Amino acid sequence: MHKCILCALLIAAAYLLAACEKSPKQARRELVEKGYSYSRDDFAKALTAEDSSAVGLFLLAGMDVHAVSGGYVALEHAAFSRPMVTALLAAGADPNTSGGVATPLTEAAARGDVATVELLLQQGADPNLGDATDSTPLMAACKRGDIATVTALLAAGADPNRRSALGSTALALAQAAGRDDIAAALDNAGATQARGPDLTALTDPTQLNEVAPARYAVRFSTSAGDFRIEVQRTWAPNAADRFYNLVRRGFFDDQRFFRVVPGRLVQFGLHGLPEIAGRWYRATLPDEGALLLNERGTLAFASDGSPNSRTTQIFVNLSDNGDFDDVGFVPFARVTEGIKAIEQMHAGYGEVPEQARILREGNGYLQRSFPALDFVVEARLLKD
Repeated sequence: MHKCILCALLIAAAYLLAACEKSPKQARRELVEKGYSYSRDDFAKALTAEDSSAVGLFLLAGMDVHAVSGGYVALEHAAFSRPMVTALLAAGADPNTSGGVATPLTEAAARGDVATVELLLQQGADPNLGDATDSTPLMAACKRGDIATVTALLAAGADPNRRSALGSTALALAQAAGRDDIAAALDNAGATQARGPDLTALTDPTQLNEVAPARYAVRFSTSAGDFRIEVQRTWAPNAADRFYNLVRRGFFDDQRFFRVVPGRLVQFGLHGLPEIAGRWYRATLPDEGALLLNERGTLAFASDGSPNSRTTQIFVNLSDNGDFDDVGFVPFARVTEGIKAIEQMHAGYGEVPEQARILREGNGYLQRSFPALDFVVEARLLKD
């Protein structure tokens, strides 16, 4: 493969050398005859059209090989086409120069083929250089589901445990795509489960619909202490599935227990980022029958009393609340350890925090106005 890459670069260099017999002025004239203006945008257009003759004329006419158009450098526009990438590299393009949005290698991993990725790696592309959101080429390859590119990137030293600014990891993306082969390759390379929230996944509730195991347990680490809960899917399947998907993606991390009524309930479940909380506020759950009573230590999703209005807000019963059974709250889990920590949560604000403002302003509102509220450090699934 390396010999093929070298041959491609030599061919591209020979093509450019032959083009140099023309003057820059003549090259610009020929560009106009071909329907191009001498501009960065048209240079990008020639690259995306894989118009090799026009690309050669642009370079001969003096176009900067690192020209930026629409936030992308030339190599990023060309990343889907190995011949175009080859021509730009032969002309001196730096494989690590970015237009500020992506990187050439990330674009190639997301849109190109493994040969283009290997070409860029051979020419010095950094396999761990992230884009504007710190997403890496490995993450792009996992999202695309390309095992060959994943293998090439790992062999080049790609870090399988990097996290993007939005909390994504290569392993989480592979699992979300249902690619067990890629997940296994990442596992062999030392990938571990992410410890923080996956904000990318949480922005799209429609994609988080995995069926929960028949039974699972979750540990909440909070500012008031830890507690553990058990979920059996038969108790309330819709609620169990929703809770499972939320925990898997770190939805509850850094949330405040914004409603505390001593001896009755503790409520949480509104995300601290309004852009995420708002999307989940509209992601309602179908109603279902109750097998459990609202007894001390059980958890149920809150609703506004109208049909199918449960979303993400959850309360823990601190006593036997029979009136909640009468209005149709459906328990889906129970606390098995640490209920004392829940009972000790700060109750000084009572029911004063406004849920509408939490939705609009997130944790900023709660931290400014109710700084003593206890909060979730993290909530994680426990292995059997």
